[in-house]
Amino acid sequence: MTEATAVLLAAIIAGVVALVSLIVTKEQSVSDFRQQWIDELRKDVADVVGRVSSVHGESIVPGSEGPIWGRVREEWPRFSELIARIRLRLNPDENRPLEGDATRAVLGALTELQSIFESDGPRFHRIPHLTEELVTQTQRVLRENWLRVRGGERVYRITLRLTMLLVAALIVLAVVYGIEKWRSPVGPQTFKIERVFRGVIWRS
Repeated sequence: MTEATAVLLAAIIAGVVALVSLIVTKEQSVSDFRQQWIDELRKDVADVVGRVSSVHGESIVPGSEGPIWGRVREEWPRFSELIARIRLRLNPDENRPLEGDATRAVLGALTELQSIFESDGPRFHRIPHLTEELVTQTQRVLRENWLRVRGGERVYRITLRLTMLLVAALIVLAVVYGIEKWRSPVGPQTFKIERVFRGVIWRS
């Protein structure tokens, strides 16, 4: 191995290490944002379910129709805000099969819930079915995103595999070089080149 080759190899290794560190840091930030997204979506859906279930509970009390509509008018601004926040967090054009179907089911349940409170005639008996659908499909969305957080983003997984292949290749090269070095006589020039190579790697 010549001195120029040693310097070039050390520079390549240092560049690869810097690139991998940058990608890992960036993908970790994406995973952190995704975890925050999961937590906020779970909280908003739970808030919606709690509010509409409370309305349904009051609706089964005889003679409660008047007070219920008063309660609905009072809750309507917050209810609309929650639905808008959930819709803005979901992608209706999601193309992943499991997550895409669940996402569209969640949006459909929200639309039906909203229509109940916008209609002139009360249809509060539909609330339990819709909330069950909303919770079930939201769980599927959350699970798919949690699996992505646990396994890492796609770029991170590719980078990890390429890094492992690179490390394996470097180990093979090191073993081959060690065998060749052991077989060949060691002279002063070889020691000089090895010192330069180690020094470049240490500074990187």
